[in-house]
Amino acid sequence: MSLLRSKFLHAALVLLVTFLFFRFGIRPPAPWSVLKLYMAIVLAAVLVYVSSDSDSWRAFLAPVRSTLADDSKRPIRFAVMVLVPSFFGYYAYTQAAAKVEAPAELRAVHPAPPASISFRRKTIDIQGLENPLRKDAANFNKYVAEGAVIYVKNCLFCHGDNLDGAGHFAHAFNPPPANFTDPGTIAMLQEAFLFWRIAKGGPGLPKESTPWNSVMPAWEDRLTEEEIWKVILYLYDATGYQPRRWEAAALAPALLRREATGLSSPAEAQQPGDATAGKAIYDKKCAVCHGAEGKGDGPGAVQLDPRPRDFTRGLYKIRTSPSGNAPTDQDLFKIMTEGMPGTSMPAWNVLPERDRWNLVAYLKTFAPDKFKEPPKVADLPKEVVSSKGSIARGKEMFEAIECNKCHGNGGRGDGPSAPELKDDWGNPIRPANLTKVWEFRGGGSTRQIATRLVTGLMGTPMPSFADAVEGPEDIWHLANYVRSLGPEGPNFATILPVEAVQGEIPDDVNTSFWLDRAPANFALAGQVVVDPRNFTPSIDMIAVRAVYSETEIAFHLTWDDPTASKPDPGGKTFADQVALQFPARLLEGTERPYILMGASANPVYLLRWMSDGRVGEANATGIGKLVPQKGDVVQAKGKVLFTDGQYRLVIKRPRVTKDASDLEFPVGRFLPVAFMAWDGGNGEVGSKMSLSSWYYLYLEPPPSRARWVYPPLVALGVLGLELWGLRWARRRA
Repeated sequence: MSLLRSKFLHAALVLLVTFLFFRFGIRPPAPWSVLKLYMAIVLAAVLVYVSSDSDSWRAFLAPVRSTLADDSKRPIRFAVMVLVPSFFGYYAYTQAAAKVEAPAELRAVHPAPPASISFRRKTIDIQGLENPLRKDAANFNKYVAEGAVIYVKNCLFCHGDNLDGAGHFAHAFNPPPANFTDPGTIAMLQEAFLFWRIAKGGPGLPKESTPWNSVMPAWEDRLTEEEIWKVILYLYDATGYQPRRWEAAALAPALLRREATGLSSPAEAQQPGDATAGKAIYDKKCAVCHGAEGKGDGPGAVQLDPRPRDFTRGLYKIRTSPSGNAPTDQDLFKIMTEGMPGTSMPAWNVLPERDRWNLVAYLKTFAPDKFKEPPKVADLPKEVVSSKGSIARGKEMFEAIECNKCHGNGGRGDGPSAPELKDDWGNPIRPANLTKVWEFRGGGSTRQIATRLVTGLMGTPMPSFADAVEGPEDIWHLANYVRSLGPEGPNFATILPVEAVQGEIPDDVNTSFWLDRAPANFALAGQVVVDPRNFTPSIDMIAVRAVYSETEIAFHLTWDDPTASKPDPGGKTFADQVALQFPARLLEGTERPYILMGASANPVYLLRWMSDGRVGEANATGIGKLVPQKGDVVQAKGKVLFTDGQYRLVIKRPRVTKDASDLEFPVGRFLPVAFMAWDGGNGEVGSKMSLSSWYYLYLEPPPSRARWVYPPLVALGVLGLELWGLRWARRRA
């Protein structure tokens, strides 16, 4: 009981619980810098508490004195005197060898709008401007519906079907697209502000708001004035917010929403769905993609890949029911709630549970014959835990039942049958890249993979393999093998560190010099701003390793591509390409050019490789305004290797050249970098490409000896303090 009443133990528990709360108990977790600050404040508060009077302070120090002076506690004393210096020495090492973090960027989120703007050679006064379409009550619903179509065709890929900034391509942009459902965005703004931001996009931001690193284009080049106002009507109607008014009496934002978005109770979730109520929700939320009659032919369907589901045939890919059967209600509800990764189908968990169950009931009315009998859940064989033996057996099955004909030997969707695959509606369909588990439509756990193998994916060439494997347990072996092909997640980076090396940098893409270095993964998304737009990109990530020497800098690039393509005379297939983009000149602070190959006032510099053998440099002042440099000094002497649906490339150039138009790569300075890729076999050329946001490249200074000097000095210093404390405690004993 005396131990439980110990003030030392109480203080230690307070510090431990506080640390665990700030580190793991809040989302998102507090940054380490904030965590250290909070812990210092808590430590100071604890010390003030335990030293509030002399008796309390003596009680607090009693366990410390006992440990130092009592010889019966010699093992504990020895452990403490070893662990404490080791801890502080390790902490000193982590600080001396701390990883580089990108510089902080300060900017105004909602900058003050200008008094007026120029829109297609017309001056529009922003101050006091109201949405002219909002006054037309007779046609209001018609304008909202037309705005929804415009949104789906132009905005959905970034801002998402839910308008929450989580569109299909959103993961590739930093900062992420605006979340219109957040009360801090459109609910705080006048419609005139939205008109300005949509019309002028990222390039139209004032100086105080840069760098937003925004891919948001100037939509005045594509949308008319009336179309922008229709989109604005749709944004407010779909989110349920009311726009902020100019009147003095309405200076506070109208945050009241017309529809509830909270979760209903579990009891409501178990209620049978109401198809009539579900139709109203479907018409508002789903028809724009899936079509009014559920045929997957909504106004936005043509640009989506894969195409929206045709509900009228009752063929559903993601099910727990056997092949040929309709999905269970729970299957439909689960997909509706969680969405489908890698597609434009979002997680509709923003809808109340009751609404989702009503939608389930309505979806079944499109193919009532398929749902006459309640479907059963398919039985899975007894689970086999993953092991080296199980994975090896799964690999045998992968080849024996010819999974590699579609998915390829490495599982990257590059099998010989892949270009010919079509779904039951005649649409081209791509085999899944099995190395990217986070994009599996029905989930990436081993059980979910095994379920797909047993049930098949109806409507696609993927059949059930329940009867194709040699034994029932082979389903689990195969699932374990598929799961082993890739990591848990992409682990995207925000900075590209460039390590200093000595001597010549190897050209061989497969040497351990390169492969032993951890890559930095960067997300790519389709370019959907400038025609021709790329709504169906096949390259969505690039892995980069980089080093530099006294004379040159080198980049090792790895990316998945289903085919190694070169130009053909018919113009349907083009060269595969990859490019690294930098500002054409070193800029002040964190300023960067516009991401889409810069602009006339702020150009970019490109390092390019093409599968037809060309390697070179170029400057650009915008898409379609690229000028190759003459007398290139870029080298790609190493092997450009393509195997099992994956490219590997080493591209090098001198760090400093005599050419004034070439960018220099100084040590110890943050330099913006972006990435672009073209899959020529997918018809990608020119502006039809994949691209990333701006990130930072940093040439790390050669390692300092401080990381080896300071830690032992700190450890010895702490040990000295411990010995002094031990001597003091023994004198007082």
